[in-house]
Amino acid sequence: MMAEHGLQVLVTFPDGVPLAAQGPALLAFEKHLRATVPLDVRVVKALKGDDSRLRVMMTVEKRNAL
Repeated sequence: MMAEHGLQVLVTFPDGVPLAAQGPALLAFEKHLRATVPLDVRVVKALKGDDSRLRVMMTVEKRNAL
């Protein structure tokens, strides 16, 4: 989901960072940026696509059959 106004900052987390820590980290980073720069900043998580080559090549029917 893209920010409608302002600047969007994308953050990528490595696999080792637990989901429970990611949300609070994004919020803290956004609060810090908004407090230090006079801009409408939105910090969001960069979503990873499906990196499995096998799944990408499969049809929806084949994936549903698994």
